[in-house]
Amino acid sequence: MSSSTVRQAVAKMSAAETELDLSEGEPQESGYRAISKAAVASVVFAILGLFSLWASVFVILPLLGLSLALVARSNLRRYPDELLGSTPAAIGLLVNLLLLVGSIGYHTYVYVTEVPEGYQRISFTDLKPKPRESNLPYSPKAPDLNGKKVFLKGWVRPSDKQTGLKSFILVGDFGSCCFGGSPKPTDIVAVDIVIDETVDYSLMQRKIGGTFRLNTRPVQVGDAELPALYYQLEADFIK
Repeated sequence: MSSSTVRQAVAKMSAAETELDLSEGEPQESGYRAISKAAVASVVFAILGLFSLWASVFVILPLLGLSLALVARSNLRRYPDELLGSTPAAIGLLVNLLLLVGSIGYHTYVYVTEVPEGYQRISFTDLKPKPRESNLPYSPKAPDLNGKKVFLKGWVRPSDKQTGLKSFILVGDFGSCCFGGSPKPTDIVAVDIVIDETVDYSLMQRKIGGTFRLNTRPVQVGDAELPALYYQLEADFIK
């Protein structure tokens, strides 16, 4: 979700809340006050925002919740006789702020400390070919990585065997992992574990370290439904 999408969502919520015909001088029904939609929504996003501690992509949730809480508090000050919701707005503001700061701090700490000493961090983006820079069918960075210790994060693609895996296919996209996507040859890495450990298939992202190998000619590994691949990893670090 982009920042412009967030701004549009908050703006729509604010506009919907103020569409209560609250113009000055217009009589209101005696004793009736509406609950602030933005305040309620901020609490909902505070609950959903717990996912931000699980994966950094969900940090957008407490950010959106915080914005809605601020909108709610502003509208409550403007229309104290027409709106209710100061308590949920305060709760939404506090919880979303804590989740936003906490999740950013946590994921920053993880990012800084997760790469073992002696390994080079790479991503699946680094492994994509660059047709504007090179005619190679694989990434122009791959030859320099060949034989080096690298650290790569991704998802284990499911196969017939799902427990006690010594070899598996690692993909960089959650959809290609778990929802039947069709990855390209440079979107997959064949992993062979060379230490006395195994992995089980799960929806959790894996952190893999090991020696990177480039096949200048693609080779077929594992599932015949997958394309022949260029990249292999001799893993000696699994998390």
